[in-house]
Amino acid sequence: MRPPRLLAVDDDPPSAELIARIAERCGFESYATSDSRGVIHLVAALQPDVVAVDIAMPHVDAVELFRQLVQQRYPGEIIIVSGQDEQMLATVKHVAQAMGLLCNHAHQKPVNYGRMREALDVTRFQGNVA
Repeated sequence: MRPPRLLAVDDDPPSAELIARIAERCGFESYATSDSRGVIHLVAALQPDVVAVDIAMPHVDAVELFRQLVQQRYPGEIIIVSGQDEQMLATVKHVAQAMGLLCNHAHQKPVNYGRMREALDVTRFQGNVA
């Protein structure tokens, strides 16, 4: 049995890498990317259990990425991590859920280590992750 995998997607590389490091400390095998155009190919290759995604990215925003994930029948969890306000986070989370994606967590930047670790632990222990 492989460790759970997380793919962090953020146009700000240090933000993506920070999320990946937090995930590693939670027992995840983690990857980070700042290229939103190639995310769907990474998802297909890596088969992550969790995708942590920023809302506002150049080229492919979160909602477009959600559409692509639905088309690929992505079965894993989505965690939204963005500098947008709480109302926007809730709206985008609702959009993801309405599209049929598993999205139970939305976090505002700067990333709160404790909340992110808690979200990853909950995801892992609820059986959503291998």
